[in-house]
Amino acid sequence: MPLAGAGVLLDLRAGNGVEEVALSLFHDLGAGMVLLHRQGGRVLRHVLPGPLPQRLGVARLSFGWDTGGQGGGRSVGRGWWMEMDLAGQRLQAQGEAAMPIRLVDLTALCAGGAGVLRHPAVLWFGAMQGAARPVPMGWLGVATPISTPRGPVAAGALRPGDRVITRETGAVALVGITRVQVPSRGSMAAIRLRAPYFGHDDDMLVSPDQPICISGEEAEYLFGVEEVLVLARHLADGQMAVADNRRAVAVGVVLDLGMAELVAADGCWLATAGPDGVTGGATPARRVLESYEALPLRNALQRMQRRAV
Repeated sequence: MPLAGAGVLLDLRAGNGVEEVALSLFHDLGAGMVLLHRQGGRVLRHVLPGPLPQRLGVARLSFGWDTGGQGGGRSVGRGWWMEMDLAGQRLQAQGEAAMPIRLVDLTALCAGGAGVLRHPAVLWFGAMQGAARPVPMGWLGVATPISTPRGPVAAGALRPGDRVITRETGAVALVGITRVQVPSRGSMAAIRLRAPYFGHDDDMLVSPDQPICISGEEAEYLFGVEEVLVLARHLADGQMAVADNRRAVAVGVVLDLGMAELVAADGCWLATAGPDGVTGGATPARRVLESYEALPLRNALQRMQRRAV
């Protein structure tokens, strides 16, 4: 964003000559967003009224529909909703009539090719089941080497009950592990922590909201404490850490220790499951810096002569 004038963001045209299918997403600065859905002789038009935000940034447009069925002993109607979110500015709309979007059509739209148009402004497109959409969270790439009593183990190979090395408690058994698949575009693009600035030997992939423990004289001078947590997105400077846009979908794991802790990963300390811990109400393992606080710390780290932060 911002989008200029009016145009087509996504467009699918398919059919076998008997039942034609069209799925088109239009944008117009004044009118808003329009999703046109045609299957055979039936055409539906879903509108998110404008005007569209004109701020610079990455927006998320979500469209959901209920295909009908039984819910709580009653028939559920085929309703729909559409929502755009840009840095806290939100537009919403909903309606009663919706047609199920067929899996074969969603697959064709995702795959691209003949009969599919995608505007260059579209950074990522995907579909998922359920009303819950991807939200900011801390996760580790499946190849991240986590220190255990038996040596480094890839995060994706860990299982509940395995013991990992923590900063405060030593070897702690994992309560649970959640595997996640999330978009890796725009503000949700994974962050690659480059070696030897963070890990000693290899780059590590983490979520942009994964807190990294930074210690040393820079942290103590700026904040009066020996260690602080910084979200990976705030460390991305194009050198020590970079946004990784090589994949459309990132696969990672969330480690649940039942407490907010720091786990060792190739010489780097990573907070478990985000600033608040996986339990939802846990106190962060260290103070979490705001974005404006992280900038001077990042600048100080860039001037360091040490091999790793």
